Amino acid sequence: MLSKKPAARMVSAVILTGSLLGAGASLPTEPVEAASTMDSASGIAKEHALTTLHEIYNKAFSGEMPYTAMGLKINENTQKEVYETFGSPPEPGNTDEIFDYYHAEMGHPGFAFAYNADKTISQIRYFGTNVERDHNLGSITPKVLGNQLGSADEIRHMSSTNEINYIYKTGNYELQFIVGKDQTVDHINLLEAK
Repeated sequence: MLSKKPAARMVSAVILTGSLLGAGASLPTEPVEAASTMDSASGIAKEHALTTLHEIYNKAFSGEMPYTAMGLKINENTQKEVYETFGSPPEPGNTDEIFDYYHAEMGHPGFAFAYNADKTISQIRYFGTNVERDHNLGSITPKVLGNQLGSADEIRHMSSTNEINYIYKTGNYELQFIVGKDQTVDHINLLEAK
């Protein structure tokens, strides 16, 4: 049963406005406002993704990745330094798998590291975030790459995985944007330019 206060407010609203909707309310604007909010959220997600893209691209010229991996450089830093930064890998490399994997955690993107024979870093992979992926790699498409970074220096079709690799030269290094079946970037590889 309704208490007297909410019922009294409802009667007052009907008397003052002539409707149950209240002053200034109208049904047609509510869906428009909801759609506007969704568009705004989508725009924010894309803006975050573009920021991530440019941070990764700019850091690649120095042979490193941003975020937790910042300061770990290709052919300079060692596996030991990776372990000091990230801890022991939940999925260490072995004879079949050359990468040490660090999974994305709440608020932290995932990374993987491969090493040269001397245990210096040979490759850094960036997997982005799992939660709100559209704020990260999930909003980066080949069209976005072209609009933001220009044409790729090389494009490779990988028939074994049905992925496309968009390669951008960044001085002594190269960034490889691996695009999956959904036409968004699945992960990014950073390695010494060939």
